[in-house]
Amino acid sequence: MSLVRRASWEKRHRDAAPGPPEPCLLELLPVIPPGLALDIAAGTGRNAIALARAGFRVVAADYSVAAMRTVGRLAALEHLPIFPLITDLEESFPFRHAVFDLVVNISYLDRRLVPQLKRALRIGGVLLFDTFTIAQLPLGHPHDPKFMLQHDELRAILADMEMLHYREGLTTYASGRQAWRATALARRIA
Repeated sequence: MSLVRRASWEKRHRDAAPGPPEPCLLELLPVIPPGLALDIAAGTGRNAIALARAGFRVVAADYSVAAMRTVGRLAALEHLPIFPLITDLEESFPFRHAVFDLVVNISYLDRRLVPQLKRALRIGGVLLFDTFTIAQLPLGHPHDPKFMLQHDELRAILADMEMLHYREGLTTYASGRQAWRATALARRIA
């Protein structure tokens, strides 16, 4: 990652508090048995905290030092089993195969990582993948189409998994903000 991008993310996460968890996570948590979870691009921990409160042990991975400090501080305050890990997933994927019961990929899209996310799951483990679709482009964030899924792309990317839940459409947040997203919950079967 470039130093300019890293500095931008560090500034964004410095003194930032985690917001509410992504609605799809709250919606699907009741059907996911607790275990060991990996939350990639965890930011300041909004989803990792929700997972830990629901009984998961969580590895929260992000390249922002400031974000991981926030996650670690909040986990310690609440005595939550969250283990922050500073890592640049664009450079390497430091996780062994078949370790996690759940991998969470929310609001992050690096298509090259998907095979590694799948391999990080134990057989029977699930991947929760939720990010922007190309329909989001007119709304202005993200600005680059390479960070947006094409229609039905997520279903195709996860075709070798058992699809437990799939949705594409407009998500409305409690704040009134809206975003076009694709959400999948898929189980590793081999």
